[in-house]
Amino acid sequence: MNNLTMTKEKETKMSEIEDLSLATIKDALDGTLAADDDTVKIAVKMMGVVAKNRQTLTNRSAIEFHMATSIASEEQLRKYIATTNPQIQKALGQKSIGITK
Repeated sequence: MNNLTMTKEKETKMSEIEDLSLATIKDALDGTLAADDDTVKIAVKMMGVVAKNRQTLTNRSAIEFHMATSIASEEQLRKYIATTNPQIQKALGQKSIGITK
């Protein structure tokens, strides 16, 4: 059964799909490809897939964070943020969230 996680391999593939789709759509906008070309139609559909995956991943992260805030103590929450969201920890600074080394 698929656990619906986004592995590095999947991230790389999605990024490649997005890059190819963007290039194809750009070619259509530049007039290099016809807008009704099948590759353009597929590129537009794939951009929708990429967008939906991003939205799903964002929602999952929000749900996981909400679950952590509802059951974790303050110290556990600090550890959770430090582990799962180092960019947030960096943005807030070490003292702001009370993390000590």
